[in-house]
This record gives sequence, structure tokens and C-alpha cells, in this order.
Amino acid sequence: MLANCPQCAMSLNFDDERLPSEPFNVLCPRCRQSVTIMPPSKDEPRLPGSTGSLDSLEPTEMRPGADPIRALADMLLAGLKVSQPPDGSDVKKWRRRRVLLCMDDAETREKLRTGLAPAVFEIFSADTAPEAIEILHESRSEVIVLSPSFDAERQGGSAMMQYVNSLTPQIRRRTYVVLMSPQLRTLDTYLAFANGVNLTLHPEDVSSFQAIFDRSVRDFNELYRPLNQASAIAAF
Repeated sequence: MLANCPQCAMSLNFDDERLPSEPFNVLCPRCRQSVTIMPPSKDEPRLPGSTGSLDSLEPTEMRPGADPIRALADMLLAGLKVSQPPDGSDVKKWRRRRVLLCMDDAETREKLRTGLAPAVFEIFSADTAPEAIEILHESRSEVIVLSPSFDAERQGGSAMMQYVNSLTPQIRRRTYVVLMSPQLRTLDTYLAFANGVNLTLHPEDVSSFQAIFDRSVRDFNELYRPLNQASAIAAF
């Protein structure tokens, strides 16, 4: 299904099979205008031979006389066993968030690096804007922590923001930009919006970055939840 933003006319594409039956609202990725989506009417899918009544369905686990609580617990345990990776696998490694540090102050950068859990974050760092952009291409970093004075000789802070703003909307939504400066308050949503970033951070709060980042991401995912569900996109 295709829809257009009434504010900027951006085309929004939705998977018909994943559309809810009721109207819902999404935010336009370009101008952030709220857009009401009216899904087309469709017949409720049913299994072959189904009468449409839940009472007629009787799972094999729920045999007459069986304990329903015990049966439910067995099904949940079976699902957990299937979803667990085999012993010795390195699944956790590729699930780590890739973070690129573009900061001018070496002491603050090292403090931030040591404060992030290695099991959760994979850390990269750059000294110049060209190096940072090259690392982004190679590592596909999801999070950028940027100081405005980064690579001041080449105006690296501005260069990095120009690069981020040139990304397609799909890639930009998967790139979380954290702007760190003594002139900014931590978790200031107004200044974050004004600077075109996802999160603002004061250097004094570097030691609490992981908790601050987690809170910010939760708010971000909640904001884009309707769009992610309609577009079948995983949360950030």
C-alpha cells in the first residue's frame, strides 16, 4: 500500500500483509508530520476448515484432563530451547551495537570507551572526519558520538553532520547520532531536534552514558513504533 504525506508529499510504502485492520498514525520521516493511514478493508484470514470459533480449536497439548498451566509452561520451555544458539556460538558478538567515537578530547573519549560494556558495544574511534567516514562505511556503525570541535582543522563536526544529513531516510533512521558538548544539556529533546541529532550529552554525564543511551533509544523506538510495525521494520 502506498500513501503520501499531506505536508511534503513524501511517498510512504507499507506491506499490505502487515497492515492492521484499523486506521493508524505514523510520522513522516522527512517533515515529521503526523499522517493517518486508512488500511483497505480485507477479509479476516482463516485456516482451511476453520469455523472461525476459537472454542473449536483444541491443541494436542491440551488433551482432556491435562493441566493447562503445565501445558503452557512446556510450550514456552520448548520455544526457549529452540531459540537458544548452539554451544560455543558467537551470536552475542554480532549483536553488539557498533559505536564510532568522533571526539576531540582524548581523556573524555577514553572515559566513554571504558564505561561501555564490551558485551553490548563494539567501539571504534577516529581522529579525522575522512577517517570517520571511512570507518562508517567499513563497520556500518549504528551509533556516532560526535563533538562539535571534532577535527577542528577540517571542520570535522560540520562535515560529519553533512554526511549524516545526506543519508537516505531508511539509513538515517538506523544511525543514532549523539552530540556531546559542554554547551548542551543531557537529554534535551529540543536541542537535539534543533541540531538534527538523536541525543544530546553533557561531558559530565559520560560515566552514565549507557543508561542515558538506553533511555533515549526506548523513547525513540516508542515514537517510531507504529511506522516500524506497519513497515515490518525491527526497532532500533
